[in-house]
Amino acid sequence: MLCVDAAHAQLSGQIGLASDYVYRGVSLNDDRPAVTAAVNYDGAAGWYLGAQIGETRLFGERHAEPLWVAAAGYAHALTSRLSWEVGATYSNFTGFTFWNYAEMFVGLSAERWSLRLYRAPNYFGRHRRSTYLEFNGSRPLDERWRLLAHLGVQQAEFTRGGDRDRTFDASLGLGAKFERVDVQLLWVAVNRANYAYPSTAPDERRRWVLSAVYAF
Repeated sequence: MLCVDAAHAQLSGQIGLASDYVYRGVSLNDDRPAVTAAVNYDGAAGWYLGAQIGETRLFGERHAEPLWVAAAGYAHALTSRLSWEVGATYSNFTGFTFWNYAEMFVGLSAERWSLRLYRAPNYFGRHRRSTYLEFNGSRPLDERWRLLAHLGVQQAEFTRGGDRDRTFDASLGLGAKFERVDVQLLWVAVNRANYAYPSTAPDERRRWVLSAVYAF
């Protein structure tokens, strides 16, 4: 969602439409189309801020509710091709505020890949600790098309102890750039039902997701 240009401060935004709001392999919008919007500020010294809103339909909700996500962090170049970052996000559900949660992260990123480790002490406000590791990569096929890949693993456990649940998610697909519009078609899969989320369809393990984002 966020990228940093260490030489110049930059303000950017985007609006998007997707066939579903899928987060870490789980639908947050009851397998329905979702609208998203985001604004990002990248400071010249490496600090960045961001805010995003997405449409959700979760367990117990009678209609769509907005999910607001605020982010802040710092990124610094290690070499001309590699940088590290640290930051935090806060997710706010306006309808069901008891799902609100904070998450911290550290990561490495290069031109064609990124690696991030996330930690949340009370994930989705459900009295579970969550650790999530993700790898994202892309490979250009030509000037417009690129191959996209993602692999993630989440470990969740109740804050008062108990069993640990480990869930893997992955996606593979194509992306295409048309000036300011980015279109993606992804095949998304998880290896098991993930009950760390208040999803209306936690047992659904495979789906196609089509999205288009306009950047400005």
